[in-house]
Amino acid sequence: MAIVTGAALLAGCGGGSDTAPNPAASKTPLALSETQKKVVALPKRLQDGVMLRAIRDAGLTCQAVTELTRVETRADRIRWRVVCDNSEPYVVEITPDGTAQIRSRN
Repeated sequence: MAIVTGAALLAGCGGGSDTAPNPAASKTPLALSETQKKVVALPKRLQDGVMLRAIRDAGLTCQAVTELTRVETRADRIRWRVVCDNSEPYVVEITPDGTAQIRSRN
């Protein structure tokens, strides 16, 4: 498991023109924690970085996120389908306390 509490810090990194909000933010249920809201509100480029870091922190192989798709929220966890450059598919769930849980889809 990896902690994603640094997601808010990632929002201040970079710059550039990647400031458009993620369209998946419209799927945000009302009961999200502050940490989950911050991850959902990140631009896609920074969400890619959060997912990449969570996958790597879990000891899994991923050099770059090539596909990131928000999927349905289950219980109190927001979820993304993530495909890495090695074509390895994962589901990344973010719990209310900011913990990322990764499931390999192979």
